[in-house]
Amino acid sequence: MKLFKWIFLLTLVANVALVLLIKSNNQEDYQVNINLNSVQDGDIVLRDSRSLIGSQFKMMSQHDKRYSHAGIIRKENDVLYVYHMANENGQSGLIKTPFNAFTNNAVCCAYEIVRYPMQEQARSSFLNRIEFVIQHKIHFDDEFLLNNQSYYCSELIADLVNRYSNIHIPYSQIVDYKYYAIDNLYYHLPIQLIYKSNESKIN
Repeated sequence: MKLFKWIFLLTLVANVALVLLIKSNNQEDYQVNINLNSVQDGDIVLRDSRSLIGSQFKMMSQHDKRYSHAGIIRKENDVLYVYHMANENGQSGLIKTPFNAFTNNAVCCAYEIVRYPMQEQARSSFLNRIEFVIQHKIHFDDEFLLNNQSYYCSELIADLVNRYSNIHIPYSQIVDYKYYAIDNLYYHLPIQLIYKSNESKIN
């Protein structure tokens, strides 16, 4: 477990650097040309972060090492937000970040938006669970353990999908250590690709 505590410490350092990079960018740099009608509440954004810790997390994926972080999209007053489990800026838990800040060039090399097939009632329950996590102030899981009282980013999404959809997200395993890597969220699963940042923009 020492490896994961070192990863957590590096996360704190990386987050400070990322915040400084974001603040140094002009607000116009945050604009992304995505049609709001193409995105739904509950869609998942997968991000390749520009940080040392991001590189470490990508290496935990056993099949596809493109992404290092993930969050859940919600649309509020025609503005996209990403809810993601993190420990940054003195906050530990489910953090709400504007989509354009989450995918800003300063912090993100590439990203894609995917959608799990869910019935409307299941999607509603999925989103209500997000409110539960916020209201109960569930903290970021800095020990990266399953079945405790906290979550890390991919663990929360895997738990919600396994709970409210017909899809089963498997975990990865190294010796006796079980965990949800980012690629577990999409590798060989029946999901729909909504948007990919290195392709032409959605209009």
